[in-house]
Amino acid sequence: MSILQDFFNGELLPWEQFGTPGDPVYKSFVRKSAELEETILPSLNEKELKVYEEIKHLRTVQNNAELERMFLYAFRIGALFILDLYGE
Repeated sequence: MSILQDFFNGELLPWEQFGTPGDPVYKSFVRKSAELEETILPSLNEKELKVYEEIKHLRTVQNNAELERMFLYAFRIGALFILDLYGE
């Protein structure tokens, strides 16, 4: 099956290789983040906790927007390479 068929059939997801849980580097970042959160969260009062949750939410939205932008840019660049290759 071709990559285009895989993509059409939903068998290819652009983010499936990003930050895979089995990757030891990814795991170390997740573990370290969780440890830091466990260290600081108990010391926050209710207002500080709400601010922290809002920051966390905004960073998630920001990261998702950046990932989408990067994916679209890379996809367009790949398409331009193909057009250039077949244009010669």
